[in-house]
Amino acid sequence: MRLSRIIGSAVATLATVGAFAIAGTPAQAQPVPQPPYPPVPPALTVSDATVEVGQTFTVFGTGYGGNELVRLVFTTQPLAAPAPGVQPARQNSGGVGAMAPVARQAQTVHTNPTTITVRANPTGEFSVRVRFTRQLTVTITGTGLTTGRVASTAVTVVRAQPPLPVTGSETGSQLTIGGTLLAAGVLLVLIAVAWRRKIRRTPARTRSRELTPVG
Repeated sequence: MRLSRIIGSAVATLATVGAFAIAGTPAQAQPVPQPPYPPVPPALTVSDATVEVGQTFTVFGTGYGGNELVRLVFTTQPLAAPAPGVQPARQNSGGVGAMAPVARQAQTVHTNPTTITVRANPTGEFSVRVRFTRQLTVTITGTGLTTGRVASTAVTVVRAQPPLPVTGSETGSQLTIGGTLLAAGVLLVLIAVAWRRKIRRTPARTRSRELTPVG
């Protein structure tokens, strides 16, 4: 009986000590939630900032909401005619649009568009193909219909440039070939004339002997 009391007293003592130990342990600090990263700003780029009339180029969009509808508005202005004999300078897009990792969705080419509505992919990217049949300066503005994000870019549509003139090296080679052929023709004519004169000067008897078979 005494043994059971001793065991019970020891168990109660251990339980009390354990409870105090647990109560005295400081609570662990909860992690503070980090604020969300700011969204990537939207951007519009093009495959070439200067294109010729009728040439197809691609408009790339990034930084919009996943699967968001984006409205593209094309604002055009007539391109001022350059001075006679002066071609408009071609602007370099730097290849930004061409290198952007954008999924090519539709292969349809939109001709002289004013408004296009396109759906971005799950990562907020899209691309559309466009061409214009007049000389224009085109400003493209893309607005996300859900997020309200806006970006813009510009394209210059110029008249097709004439073919490059023949270079001096090509002209020189053509003249050399022509001179060689002309000299060869003159030489053949001189040989033919000399042969005819030789035949005329040869006496008739000599020619008959040469032609009469022996025997």
